[in-house]
Amino acid sequence: MAKWFHLKTNKIMKIYKILITALLLTSTITAQKYSVEISYVSLDKGEASPIKKYDTNINPKQKVHQKDFIVLVPEVEFQTIEGIGGAFNENGGEALFSLPKSKQKEVVKNLFNTNNANLVFNRTPIGASDFSLDAYSYSMAPEDYKMKHFSIKRDKKYLLPFIKVALKENNAMLLQASPWSPPAWMKYSNTMDKNNVDEEKSRLKESPEIYKAYANYLVKYIEAYKNEGVEIDRFCVQNEPDTYAPFPGCNMTIEQLQELSLNYIIPAFKKKNLNTGIWAGTFRTINRGDHYKILNPETISKFDGIGFQYANEPFMREVALLAPNMKIMNTETKCYNGDNSTKQAKERLSEIANYINAGSTNYCYWNIILNETSRSAWGWKQNSLMVINRKNGEVQYTPDYNAMYLASTAVVKGDKRIAHISKHRIVTTKNNNNDIKVLIQNDKSTSQFVRLMIDEEEINIELPKDALCRLTIKK
Repeated sequence: MAKWFHLKTNKIMKIYKILITALLLTSTITAQKYSVEISYVSLDKGEASPIKKYDTNINPKQKVHQKDFIVLVPEVEFQTIEGIGGAFNENGGEALFSLPKSKQKEVVKNLFNTNNANLVFNRTPIGASDFSLDAYSYSMAPEDYKMKHFSIKRDKKYLLPFIKVALKENNAMLLQASPWSPPAWMKYSNTMDKNNVDEEKSRLKESPEIYKAYANYLVKYIEAYKNEGVEIDRFCVQNEPDTYAPFPGCNMTIEQLQELSLNYIIPAFKKKNLNTGIWAGTFRTINRGDHYKILNPETISKFDGIGFQYANEPFMREVALLAPNMKIMNTETKCYNGDNSTKQAKERLSEIANYINAGSTNYCYWNIILNETSRSAWGWKQNSLMVINRKNGEVQYTPDYNAMYLASTAVVKGDKRIAHISKHRIVTTKNNNNDIKVLIQNDKSTSQFVRLMIDEEEINIELPKDALCRLTIKK
C-alpha cells in the first residue's frame, strides 16, 4: 500500500510540474507586448497566388545564436517608401495582348492589383529600350529640329496599352521613365544601337541646336503621354551613360549630362510648367564615378533626385553623406540570363535590401513580362516575372514573381524604413498603424529560429524552411 501511494504521489507531482511549466510558458507568451504573424513564399516555382501562412511558433526557451539576433528600433525612421515595381516594354506588351481578353485581365490583376503583386512604382522607356521589338524613336525624320514629325504612334500598339491596363487596375501607380538613346540623327553614329561598333561616335552631338531639339523632344514626350492619360512622375536623363551597348544607348560624359540638363532640359520643362521630376542618372557604380561628380554645389539643388542601377549599397549611402536632401531611386535590377531559376530568385532579397537600406524609396525589377523566348531583339535572354507563350497562350509565373509578390507586402507605398541591427540581409519597415514588417529569408532545409529584440522584449520565433518570409509585428 505504501509503495503504491509513493508511486501515485510521484506521478501526481510530475503531472503538477508539467502543468506549472505549461502555465508559466503560456503566461510568458501572453504577457508579451507584441504579437507576430508570419507569411511566406516558396521560391521553388512560380505561382499565381504564392503567399502562404505559417503557424506562429514562439518559444522563449529556444536557444538562439547571436548571429540570428534581430534588433528592431522602430522609433528611428528613414525614407518614406514609394513601392515595388518593374519595367514595361514592347516585348512584354506584345506577349500580353496575344492572350485572350479573360487571360489578359487575370494577368494584369495578378501583377498590379493592390491585393496581389501590387507593382505600384514602375518604369517605362522613352523610345526604344533593349526589350523593344527593334530600335525606334519618336523623331525618325532626320534634322527635324522643330519636332514637326514627332509621334508616339509606335507606342500606341503595345507599350501604352500595357501601361494603361496597369493604371486601370492600380490608379495609384507611379511611373519613372528614361531614354536609352536619343533619336539616331542626334548622335554622331546616326544610329540608336550598335554603340559597341564605334565607341567614339556613340554620343550625343555636342551642339546647342541638338541640345535644344533634344530637350524639346523630351517635353513633347511628357506632353504626349499626358494627353493619353499617362502621367510620367519623373525621369532620368540617360540610361547607363557609361556603356557602349549593342542595343539602343548613348555614352554621355557627366559634363555633357550636366550641361544638357541644367541649360536645356530643366529650363524647357519649367517653361512648359511640367511637373515631371528631373533626376540625375541612371548611374551604375561599375566603371565611372559620375554620381559623385554630379553632387557638386552647382547641380545639387537642380535635380529632384538620383537614380541607380547595378550599384552597391556603400556607394549609394555616400550620396546621403554628400547630399542629405538628395532622394535616391532604384531604376533597374539584375536581369540574369532568362533561366528564371530558384537560385536567382533567392538573390532578390539581398538586392532589395541593397537598395532600400541604402536609402532608395523603391525597388524596380527589370522585365515584368517577356515572351516565350525571353530574348531581346539584340540576341540575349533575360529574366522576367512572367513568361507568356504567344503560340499556345501559356502563362508561366517565375520564382522571381513569388519573391516580388511577397516583397510588395513588406515594402509598401507610404511605409517608413526603420532602423535594425542584424547579420541577416533583411528589410524592416513600419506602416501608418505602427505595425512593423521584417522581410527575411531562411535558405536552410529545416526551420530556423531567430530572436526579435524590440523595446527590451525578446521573441524567439520560428521561420519556415527554405522560404522568403514576412514577419508582421503588432502591439
